[in-house]
Amino acid sequence: MKVNGIIHNVFLHEKLIGIRQQKKIIFFYFQNSQMNLFKRYLYKGIWIELDYDENRMIKKRDKEAYIVSFVYQIRSLGKYNSTIYYDKKMLNQSLSKFLKSLGNIMILDLEMTMPSYNFKGKGFKPEIIQAGFVVINSQGEELCRYSNYIKPKLNLKLSKRVEDFLKISSNDFYIKAISYYEFYEDFKEILDIYQPVIMVYGKNDIIVLNDSYSINEMPSLVTQSRYINLCQLIKNFYDLKNDPGLFKLYKLYYGEDDVQIHDAFNDCEVTALVYKAFKDDVNLINNKVEVLRRELE
Repeated sequence: MKVNGIIHNVFLHEKLIGIRQQKKIIFFYFQNSQMNLFKRYLYKGIWIELDYDENRMIKKRDKEAYIVSFVYQIRSLGKYNSTIYYDKKMLNQSLSKFLKSLGNIMILDLEMTMPSYNFKGKGFKPEIIQAGFVVINSQGEELCRYSNYIKPKLNLKLSKRVEDFLKISSNDFYIKAISYYEFYEDFKEILDIYQPVIMVYGKNDIIVLNDSYSINEMPSLVTQSRYINLCQLIKNFYDLKNDPGLFKLYKLYYGEDDVQIHDAFNDCEVTALVYKAFKDDVNLINNKVEVLRRELE
């Protein structure tokens, strides 16, 4: 539920503010991540617009307070002008322009080697063993797609943990797998032709991809690559405390389950669908911002 008004009380230590509504003061509680972001603006006399859940309350300083779900705007109220300290709509417009400026996008997912179930200690270096990606243009049209198993160099035999995870035996894997050199040449060619920004869900794929160049003694392609972590964009957009799960997002956006089969190409397709729905949300096309924020908190 939305509410707006002038801040009448501020208790920073308890993360509370009171907003005057007609002749009554209603109290609201900010969670830690929210308070860290907004505390610099929370003073008496400041105007704020926020969203809260009528069914979620907390007791602080002997006061019943609604838990803040989202902040839309914070501004001062001057006699002749108003200073805007925070405006989510303006931030969303900037994000929308940024997404439109990306051009071609490679939506990439990687599967990696894993240590055995009984592995203990440190020092295991994950390697790419499957890559899947789709390249789309600025209109969302598919330009190309790619899917291959890739032979590792450091750990030649797949662990039982990997076999169980990918649901493939080592024998079947090596029958289908190409060399890292072949993958590298394919990947480099796509970068040269389409010059895409590389979009991943989470940071691990980029770390392992960049490590793979030195592991396999190939020239690094880092300088030819621009990376975007879709997970972080979504987390920031919805003001979430934790990283949202990819498949949970897919279910919330589309209202249906996608069976998670731990396949790089399947995962990159799901990521592409989540990106499309997220972009629509940023552009206020599907209008699911409030629903998703509450579900992902």
